[in-house]
Amino acid sequence: MDLKQIVKGVTLTKNISVSSDEDSKKQGISKTVALKVKYDGLTLEDVFLKALDKDVVSWQNGSGGRKNYDNLVDKGVVNVDAKAPGKAPQVDPEEAVASMLSGMDEDEQQEYFKKLLGLAKK
Repeated sequence: MDLKQIVKGVTLTKNISVSSDEDSKKQGISKTVALKVKYDGLTLEDVFLKALDKDVVSWQNGSGGRKNYDNLVDKGVVNVDAKAPGKAPQVDPEEAVASMLSGMDEDEQQEYFKKLLGLAKK
């Protein structure tokens, strides 16, 4: 698949509800419109990146991100299924450690290994 391919003739439509403000939304005052988004001129990569934005927000706000913050490894890798981006992540521990180590210099890596060995001896 060539992600640099230019999209032509693609328009996606979604019915959405729009309120003028939060109070109107609470009162149930809204309008429903069919939002037609035309993707002509974008690359496939651009279209996928736009779709990814929604999945990223869903993951960050769902059980994967904020609700799972204490279990996340800084600079780790998190694998997310696009079918359910907000669910708790499936983190491969080896990938997470390898990713974390790649962001360290050699001295930091040695200190980390010493820390892990100390934890393993407890």
